[in-house]
Amino acid sequence: MRKQKNMATKTEKRNKIKIFCPKCKGNGFYRVPYHEAMEEVHAQCDDCERTGELWIDDNLEPQELREKGVI
Repeated sequence: MRKQKNMATKTEKRNKIKIFCPKCKGNGFYRVPYHEAMEEVHAQCDDCERTGELWIDDNLEPQELREKGVI
């Protein structure tokens, strides 16, 4: 049973590619605009869960990626 779970994970990753997070640009955090916070503030990126990387399907067309906000 455990081997099947690992195989599913490996198969899922084969169909996906890793890219830098467009929100934090691969840092895991981003700068909050001054006009929103009235001081210099950095926030942790929730889109990539503070890793700086996102996994996306490798079969997506550029238009689909734009609609999802990836590019």
